[in-house]
Amino acid sequence: MQNPHDQDLEDDMSDSTSVEGFVIRIQTAPPRPLTDLEEFKRSSEYNILEKAQHCQNQLIQREFHKYDLDNPDGARGCKRFLNHLEQMQDIYKVKTVSREYRNQFSKAYKILYKEDRLCYLTEILDSAQEGFPYLWVNSEKYTFSTEVLDAGSKLVETFFKVQHVLRHAYQRTCSESPEFSSSQLKKEISNLLEDFDEVWVKFEKLYVKELMDIEAKARRFILFAIEIDKELTSIEIREKLRGRILVTSDTYVLKKAELCKVIAQINAVANVEGKGRDDLGIEILLEAEGTTRRVTKEQSKAVRNLADSIKNNFTKFREQMRKYEGNIEMVDPQLKNNQELVDLLVEYETQWEKGLNYLLDAKKCQQLMYFSHIVETTAEKHQQFQEQMEFRDSDIFVNIPCLIILKHLENEDKNICAYFLPMLKDQASKLYGQYQQLKQEFMEWRNLHMNQYEYYNILEKMLLGIVLTQKEQDALQSFKLDSMMQKIKLLSIELQRYNAIEWNSFIDAAINNN
Repeated sequence: MQNPHDQDLEDDMSDSTSVEGFVIRIQTAPPRPLTDLEEFKRSSEYNILEKAQHCQNQLIQREFHKYDLDNPDGARGCKRFLNHLEQMQDIYKVKTVSREYRNQFSKAYKILYKEDRLCYLTEILDSAQEGFPYLWVNSEKYTFSTEVLDAGSKLVETFFKVQHVLRHAYQRTCSESPEFSSSQLKKEISNLLEDFDEVWVKFEKLYVKELMDIEAKARRFILFAIEIDKELTSIEIREKLRGRILVTSDTYVLKKAELCKVIAQINAVANVEGKGRDDLGIEILLEAEGTTRRVTKEQSKAVRNLADSIKNNFTKFREQMRKYEGNIEMVDPQLKNNQELVDLLVEYETQWEKGLNYLLDAKKCQQLMYFSHIVETTAEKHQQFQEQMEFRDSDIFVNIPCLIILKHLENEDKNICAYFLPMLKDQASKLYGQYQQLKQEFMEWRNLHMNQYEYYNILEKMLLGIVLTQKEQDALQSFKLDSMMQKIKLLSIELQRYNAIEWNSFIDAAINNN
């Protein structure tokens, strides 16, 4: 049997050729030089081209010449493609336009960009493809210039051209061709990307500038308010240095009037959760300031607190303007989007509207003072009613009208019942007859009592659902109040129904400012 080693030696010799006693081994042929295409496919230029092409195929098109950038997947796909274009600019050594113009952008826009980066943002592309000719901000129409709209159309057109050229370039690399030239292909892509960058920069520069101009105009009321507050503060400081606590100069009042007018303008466009009233002027504030000097909380907590809240709302607004002064760009130009401001305006409008209705009208103010005083003193007398008031128990909205009907029976309601239920004075009305019957029963009940107000306290307790003392229960043995109670409650219901909106406003002012 042959040794394996000898067999391997024979195999080696069989692959050799002997020439004149010399053994010559056959060698492998030298490697074939790489083609231009093969060399290109090993480059970073091809690698990024392939990635861009793959990403391009995943773009979600919504309709002709528009991509779905509202869809999260569509936005992510477009962002990746734009990032690849940015990388291609670097790899293909494209001469790009300087981004120094971004130094003029506001902080709100600067934060979107990174230094030393091209930053092709999907938001800019989306604005270009939508091509809205105008914007509505704070109920005002702002129109973009023709230059911006044309630049946007050009950007969209160039964006499609980039996709077409890159797709064609990639297809040329899929198979060998004697006409293929990597240098020519790279030059074509480089020129394409250079054009794209120029078009992008032109639109971005024009569009953002006009957006900032629109935003500045939209914030003008806030800027006006800030300037007026600064002038008011300056006057206050000067007067305090002179030893004056109360500033009453004509200039000071005029400045406050200007600020009230600006607040009304802001409220009209920003207070989307309220009514957006623009007629709440300085006279409300002046009357509130006078009320705090004339009315004590013992007379009416509701009226005094209403006056104080009007003053406080004015002060809070000024404080908010000082906060904005430190960074005006924190204010969303669409003022209704500033929730802190909106919350402030809702409270401002609510209290100032009450001031307009009840402080400026002397008769209504007197009625509110008296009515709220009744409610407040009744709460002091009866702990159960006090707790119902604190927790806004639904029973109070039935019981409180009964109290004012009871006062009307005593001719001590300051004509509140006649104002909210005028049929009580109309002899042709059915309610007039019912009231006269109630009045007769009430007088009979009253005449039974020698002790002043004993009859009143018993009725009051029964209307409020408060347990009577034994002595008060004994007083009921000789007189049944069921009929009288029923008539009072029926009249209280009619009192609320006749002018429900105004009554609800009246009772709200009486109990919600305590």
